[in-house]
Amino acid sequence: MRHLFLLFILSAININTSFAQENDKKIAQDFAVIISRIEGQEPISLKEWLNYTKLDYKLKASSEANKSSDVADNELTFFSETNGKKVMFQFNKGTISTQNPSKETLFKMFLISKRLSATLKSNTGKVFSDDDFYKQ
Repeated sequence: MRHLFLLFILSAININTSFAQENDKKIAQDFAVIISRIEGQEPISLKEWLNYTKLDYKLKASSEANKSSDVADNELTFFSETNGKKVMFQFNKGTISTQNPSKETLFKMFLISKRLSATLKSNTGKVFSDDDFYKQ
């Protein structure tokens, strides 16, 4: 009987852990960051973005732009992290975005936003500033 009770308790703990892990994954999957210019400014152009990608050796424009889009302003670019992981940046209608960025990718996007005179914002509304990346 004691073994059955212990098995029940361990099963309950395992189920709670599984739910917590699923919730953490869902939260992580929902995190996105976007580079864009503030309202009233000219949006980032595809030409501007492609010119920037040519200057940065860690960025490689995809030869497979989204051809199914009615808008010609749609391009995929890949960022190579130092660990070799490739991260997709999507340019679409004047914005550049990615999902679930690592700290390295987030910092790279911040640097890109500075270079393009734009802002970096998360899908939760947080606007990133120098204070988020540089210690005072």
